[in-house]
Amino acid sequence: MTNLERAKKCVDKCVSDWNKTTLSDIEKWSMEQYIIWGMVDMALYFLNFDDYNKLKQYIYDEYGYNVGGVQTKEDGK
Repeated sequence: MTNLERAKKCVDKCVSDWNKTTLSDIEKWSMEQYIIWGMVDMALYFLNFDDYNKLKQYIYDEYGYNVGGVQTKEDGK
């Protein structure tokens, strides 16, 4: 398994657990934002530049969350 695949698996695991809490939607959103940012920040240390950008794109494509620098559909790509 590549480091990129491991990073995606980590994101998927965290996202799948979000709805298992008793937090309100706004509380979950606030927590989720910091968790995703943390995972993406950590990925800077073990993914190469291309894989790092693929991870950010994966998060956007899979979950609709843009952590920054992602090519969205509005960008024409």
